[in-house]
Amino acid sequence: MQEIFIPVTIGGVTFKNPFYVASGPTTKSVRQLKRIEECGWAAASIKLTIDPAPYINRKPRYGVFRDRNALAFTTEKRLTFAEGLQLVEEAKQVLADLKLMANITYAGDQGAEGWVNMAKRFEEVGADIIELNMCCPNMSYNVELTSGGSCSTSKKTGASLGQSGDAVAEIVRAIKREIHIPLFVKLTPEGGQIARVAKALYEAGADAVGGTSNRLGIPPIDLENPGKAVYHLQDEISMSCHCGAWLKPLAQRDTYEIRKVNGMERKIMMAGGVRNWRDAVELIMCGANLVGVCAETLISGYDIARPMIEGLKRYMDEHGYKDPSEFCGVIVPGVKTATEVTLYKGYAHIVQPNLAAPCKYACPHHVPAQAYIQKVAKREFEDAYRLITGKGPMQEICGLVCSHPCEEVCTRGIRARALDIRGIKRFVLDYGRARGWKPSYASSEPNGHRVAVIGSGPAGIACAGKLAEAGYAVTMFEKDEKPGGMLRYGIPRFRLPESEVDRLFETLAASGVRIETGRRFGRDGDLSIESLKEAGFEAVFLGIGAGKGNVPNIEGVGSEGVLDAMEFVRQASEGRAPDMRGRTVVLGGGFTAIDAARTAVRLGSSEVIVAYRRTRQEMLAADEEIDEAEAEGVKIMYLVSPRAVEARSGKVVGVKLSNQVLGDADASHRRAPEGIAGAEFTLPCDHLVLALGQRADEDGMDGLACENGKLLVDEATGATSEPGVFSGGDAVRVNNIITATAEGNRAAVSIDRYVRGEKATLAYDEACAVVDVDDVLRRAGYFKDEGHGVSTEVERPESRKTHFGTYTRAYTEEEAVQEASRCLNCGCGEGCQLCKTICCDFAPDVANPDTMAIDREACVACGMCFNLCPNRNIEMVNTGEKI
Repeated sequence: MQEIFIPVTIGGVTFKNPFYVASGPTTKSVRQLKRIEECGWAAASIKLTIDPAPYINRKPRYGVFRDRNALAFTTEKRLTFAEGLQLVEEAKQVLADLKLMANITYAGDQGAEGWVNMAKRFEEVGADIIELNMCCPNMSYNVELTSGGSCSTSKKTGASLGQSGDAVAEIVRAIKREIHIPLFVKLTPEGGQIARVAKALYEAGADAVGGTSNRLGIPPIDLENPGKAVYHLQDEISMSCHCGAWLKPLAQRDTYEIRKVNGMERKIMMAGGVRNWRDAVELIMCGANLVGVCAETLISGYDIARPMIEGLKRYMDEHGYKDPSEFCGVIVPGVKTATEVTLYKGYAHIVQPNLAAPCKYACPHHVPAQAYIQKVAKREFEDAYRLITGKGPMQEICGLVCSHPCEEVCTRGIRARALDIRGIKRFVLDYGRARGWKPSYASSEPNGHRVAVIGSGPAGIACAGKLAEAGYAVTMFEKDEKPGGMLRYGIPRFRLPESEVDRLFETLAASGVRIETGRRFGRDGDLSIESLKEAGFEAVFLGIGAGKGNVPNIEGVGSEGVLDAMEFVRQASEGRAPDMRGRTVVLGGGFTAIDAARTAVRLGSSEVIVAYRRTRQEMLAADEEIDEAEAEGVKIMYLVSPRAVEARSGKVVGVKLSNQVLGDADASHRRAPEGIAGAEFTLPCDHLVLALGQRADEDGMDGLACENGKLLVDEATGATSEPGVFSGGDAVRVNNIITATAEGNRAAVSIDRYVRGEKATLAYDEACAVVDVDDVLRRAGYFKDEGHGVSTEVERPESRKTHFGTYTRAYTEEEAVQEASRCLNCGCGEGCQLCKTICCDFAPDVANPDTMAIDREACVACGMCFNLCPNRNIEMVNTGEKI
């Protein structure tokens, strides 16, 4: 690799860059020193050498404590005087340009003379620099503190000696008189006088002064066995020298103080917490000329030198610096005390008040799933009930049969099992009903306005409920004998009992909605837009659904035994289903297809096969419903498409299918199936059920603009081509229940604004942003779910497939709390709430359901919420006024 030179000269010795490996366990052998040179370091300070023989000379035990971002050690291996001399002498014979510092301590009885002798001998064997070790905390502790305190011994070494400027200055003066190479002194920060001690040493002739910033402290304590060591292969707890990244700000402070007190001309060599080039630049800005690294070489190896050198050079080039001295100590003049700094008035502000968890964001109706889940986890069940029912009467049904797009995006589900959000909702609704709680969508005082709702499916129910809540006199018209639309006739009873539908309409009627059945809208009916307006209705919502199934353009589709899936499920619900013995094939892959297949099983089909033209991953039906169908014996054949219906004597006997492959994505971002030439086969069957999508009955569109069997509406408002007429649900596009609910709710708001103008009281669902799930997972850390959660099935597939009764139960209270407690609190509002938890001025609060706000009058702009917000959703606003 090309050599990069960033020269630094101290005491006549030029270092090729500012980086050296500080004295420690990675500088104790010739092999280590050679590797240090190969990696590009400018210098190395050899392992501490002590004369006389070290009184602590045991093999080290290290601990990396991530809870405090520290590396610590207890015992350590030093070099004897003879070993140190031999190391330097042998190393100089094989090294090319690595500068060697002899890191020495004299601990004998000769005083300064002992230090001088060591320094002279190391100069003789080739050391480039003498470095006096006046910093080692382990040394002073083990000699003094364990003997009863510093007053119990006259011997001072390491950190204890380094706190005495006069004593060290005497040693420095004595050594400088006898050697001809630079003299560095490494001081301890203990005692808080490092800058003043450094001043005495500079005046005594030291060429450079610095330190390591290491601190002696207690390692982590085993709470179950407090006297036990946390280190490997060690019995007792022991005092430990702490180093590593946590020291960085302390090393910067030590450097700054030495530079501030001693001026810009003095040279400083400093180690402590440096891991990369950014750390090095910061230390140089605080005043360092040479940057030492020790702990990080143990953690990351010697190879960190090259990226540090390259990073420093790149930084200098980008900022126009030719030499580190140009920015050395640059921050020193600018550091102010607390009384001197300029402050501005301001406050914390939520950037996105509706920063939602993925569950709420993915829900078309933005039901506050995270909020009610948090309430359940805290056993605040009535609050959870209010949050759920506040989104309208359809939530009563969604607790049972919603397609739950919320669960598909649950952050926990990325790494483990997604929360059973629908199951938690079902528990809350059952819990509330059992206690007689009234839903939150009760109607207001009458406002004197009338609205007609055509159709009693999910969209119509949502629209009617929302309008009644605002005080409208709502009349719902339904063509069938009983209200409910697809809820009553399009969903099998084993998924949605008819009693639940009946109860929903009882509640809706109690809220003021008038329901008239047997009333048909359209060309063949008794209702029209004109007649409704003549009757005094100021607006009309069309929720006429899509009751007709799509029929493929293939031969034989009109044969006996070919059934429309929607009509088939309806017949079963009404108890008039055809004889389904034999093999049944269902074409399609959506909810209706799976419902039809499971219905055929219950009606006695000996074999049921679903034939779908895409893959399992692309089926629109929910995963658990596919799983339940397969558990009941339904077989699924993927990547096949119908080509013709084979009939004999006018009755279906089979369906000709073609194998498919998936090509490019289509307009819906799903890969389009393409037939394989010649890959056709016939699947014999006695019944063929078509579940290939639905369309609305154009006879019921009363002349409104439509296309391909769908009403054309304004996406934002639900308005049709006729003023005062709005629509949503399957009449506009084939939806799932929750999407139809959202469209009905949106239309209600549009109707309110159309009828009442500026006096309207209803509001559209607020737009919300979604959290970054990567941020959530990072703060959640590693987790793993054990098992598959609580099973709420009360009947096995072998038994339940023989009837149309329900086979699941709601969670118990404890089960619901346990499941809710798995939530990762992704979003703001009732979710994270960290800002609310930590603010000692009580400024943040949940302003509305699942919406966080900060009271700017109460906020003192301390910035704690800004600094700690895991979703980075808080900013500090500067009013511009100085304080």
